[in-house]
Amino acid sequence: MSTTLGVFETTSSSDRAPLRSPLCLAILSLALGYAIFHDGGLLLTDWNICLLLLGLATIIYWPRRLPSGPSATKGSEPLLVLLLLAYVFFQLLPLPVEALRLLSPERARILGSLDRVTTPVRFAPLAITPATTFVYLFRIIGYTLAFLVVRDTSRRWSARWRWLAVIPLVAFALLEASMGFWQNAAGEEVEGTYVNRNHFAGLLEMALPLALAGSIALLHQRHSKRTSAALRILKACVVLISAGAIFAGLLLSLSKMGFVAGLSGLFAMAALAVATRLRGWKRGLAIAGIATLVLFLLVFLPSDELVARFAGIASKGDAAAEGRWPIARDTLHLIGAYPVFGSGLGTYRVAFLKYQTSVVDHLFDFAHNDYLQLTAELGVAGFLFLVALVLLIVANVFRAATRGRDPDTRWIALGCIGAFTAIGLHSLVDFNTYIPANALMLAWIGGIAAGLPTQSEPAAPQRDWWFAEQRLALFLAVVLVVYAPAWIVFRAAFRSDPRAEAIFCRFGICDTDAVMAAQTLGHAGNVAAVPEGELLKALRRDPNSPDRWCDAGDGFLKSGEWNRAEYCFARARALGPHIPPILMRVSDSYFRLHQIEQALEQRAHVLRDTGTYDELIFDSYRTMKIPASVVLAHGLPEDPRAGRAYLRYLMGLDESRDAAEAWKWNVGHGYGDEGLANDYLGFLVQQQEYVAAAQAWARYLGPRRDGYLESNWIFNGEFENEFSGSPFDWRIDELEDVEVSRDVQTVHSGAHSLRIRFEGKENVNYSHVSQTAFVKPGRYYFEAYVRTEQLTTDEGIGFHIFDPATSSRLDVRTARLTGTNDWRKIEQIFDVPPQTRLIQIQVVRQPSLKFDNDISGTVWIDTVKLTPSDLWKSRPERSPPVVSSAAT
Repeated sequence: MSTTLGVFETTSSSDRAPLRSPLCLAILSLALGYAIFHDGGLLLTDWNICLLLLGLATIIYWPRRLPSGPSATKGSEPLLVLLLLAYVFFQLLPLPVEALRLLSPERARILGSLDRVTTPVRFAPLAITPATTFVYLFRIIGYTLAFLVVRDTSRRWSARWRWLAVIPLVAFALLEASMGFWQNAAGEEVEGTYVNRNHFAGLLEMALPLALAGSIALLHQRHSKRTSAALRILKACVVLISAGAIFAGLLLSLSKMGFVAGLSGLFAMAALAVATRLRGWKRGLAIAGIATLVLFLLVFLPSDELVARFAGIASKGDAAAEGRWPIARDTLHLIGAYPVFGSGLGTYRVAFLKYQTSVVDHLFDFAHNDYLQLTAELGVAGFLFLVALVLLIVANVFRAATRGRDPDTRWIALGCIGAFTAIGLHSLVDFNTYIPANALMLAWIGGIAAGLPTQSEPAAPQRDWWFAEQRLALFLAVVLVVYAPAWIVFRAAFRSDPRAEAIFCRFGICDTDAVMAAQTLGHAGNVAAVPEGELLKALRRDPNSPDRWCDAGDGFLKSGEWNRAEYCFARARALGPHIPPILMRVSDSYFRLHQIEQALEQRAHVLRDTGTYDELIFDSYRTMKIPASVVLAHGLPEDPRAGRAYLRYLMGLDESRDAAEAWKWNVGHGYGDEGLANDYLGFLVQQQEYVAAAQAWARYLGPRRDGYLESNWIFNGEFENEFSGSPFDWRIDELEDVEVSRDVQTVHSGAHSLRIRFEGKENVNYSHVSQTAFVKPGRYYFEAYVRTEQLTTDEGIGFHIFDPATSSRLDVRTARLTGTNDWRKIEQIFDVPPQTRLIQIQVVRQPSLKFDNDISGTVWIDTVKLTPSDLWKSRPERSPPVVSSAAT
């Protein structure tokens, strides 16, 4: 065995010639780095540049390379990778509709719905949006080539030089973490070059275990004459500092699952390392100690901001999951519709529209759970291929970690296990594997893991198998080198040209959205003016899209084909039954068809599912001059939120009559609550509609009115109800050194009274308990029972009754109590002048002019009543003087 160029070991002389392996690794690194530093490779043009680099790297690596030793050993991983690739290709293969009825009944049913508007479809692929699946097919090809090249390289290189494949991963993660430090210092959200903190964290969490494993491996290297111990320790410290920086970047990202996944990856790596070196009780004790340390770090290491984000999970419940749980539940229905072969890789966004019932304000490209999304897109059959591949790789890396030939191999294997654990856990709540840069990095790590040799591996080369793998890899690389530039040219110059796009689309390079947008723009933004043939061609390409059905429906409406138009909009409604933009388009179509009730019902459906469109829909009702009675009958759902929102909208427009109708509708449906009642009463009082306000309050109270506006014009006079905040309920304003509360110990009648306790620190000018009452002109009898205990100073507690608009009309003060008194009735008869409609009753105490004027003691108030003279059952035995004008 010889060492060539100080880089890798091989038994073949063919590896002594060109620097294919290092050059290939450099180009692969360039592709990965380009994807990482260009938003994770999300833009199709950026990703195609990466695909071009991946193809070139493969072409440089494979030619004239001969199989030898472990590199040529037959393994199942490449076979499964290629089978997965073939499976995705199968999803794109046009099949007879009769076959689709057996393989994917839902796909066949949707294709069959085209028969009423266009020529029947005879052949179609399993993928519901073939152009999208075609894009994802080439993603898989790129990941496959990276996996195969890195796997073969990992098998060829010696143990120590195998770290060369790890260095780019750690270096890119370190650069991303450094950018995160800069963003944090600038007060920006830490997300590196990504558009989402969770995907930034996904990259770091995969590199972190590899960086830590590298530092430990350096410390455990055997002594070498060429490298001093000090230099080796220095290198280990540098790598360890890099790992610390990556972990710090992970913390600063504030990604909850990123932090948990990162620690879990380190735990898996450490626990397996200990398990392979210790036995018996020592192993269990060591693993328990590691688990305790990880738990300690999980609790005490996060910053205050990250702790607050974790706390939000407990306080917000499902809302803290940012819609993930409802979306996961709806995704299960999508899986049920395409159980065996899936809807097609990458088609989740369109396929999910029919099954989305939650968080309808957002369109979901991803399920935020890679396992569910992959099952939905690949079906159970494709997902099992993927699971088998993952299990084979994990089994190989586990063997390498526990029975590896040398320490370097074992530490690399442990780092891979940590990376797999982290990204596997994070994928439960996010879509890291759908970010090209992160998926490419995962394929890279998978190639390293699959290429690690173990002591149990046979050494006999399998040349036939190896040559087949080589030829297939070269073929795929050539396809990428041709395909990627074609995509780049298409997007740069031809994507909006219908004729050019049609030519490119014959080879799978399509962009129906861009063509439709260009044609719509070319017809002054009116999609209905686009030629019918173009609309139907777009519909045939994507019959699962409700937007395409709406476009076709608009075209048929313009041409006067109302039956076909109505059918198209019904299909759109069926494919996006809860999607607001679709329902709004369907509603607009019904308005044009003069089917008003059906149009309003679509808008009502939107209002039931979300509040985002409230103002838009209510404005449309007003613009179209739809009466409130019609809106209440057909344009609102049987839902309290929408009914309340419509009432508040009308109040905002000062539409008193319509607001009154909406109020009655809400109360009649049981949708009224204290918040809505308070808002409505405040609106009526502002409009000076005092009679309507008092009657509305009484109607809302129902059985709780307790004689309000029947025998007592004071509400809650016995303080039996919690204070509601209504304009016609007690108002309690806080004042320092005065405590006000409802009391259950000392009462005059019922179960509660009002207690006011003065601390004796201030000469209080008190008027902070009050109620506004609606009255009509005439004579009224006021009474209240008051009890005092050790109430000091010469100024006691009484009541002030006055007209809040103009006190000159009515201004009455009752007797006041000081000292200690058992329950005593305070009463007053007064006349309300014709101009007064509201009076305010305040509990008052005036400041004392004495030297010792700081008031202390306790007051209880109960059984407060205000009765018009025509309702007096009997006049008081000793009637107080009648006040007919402003008096004190």
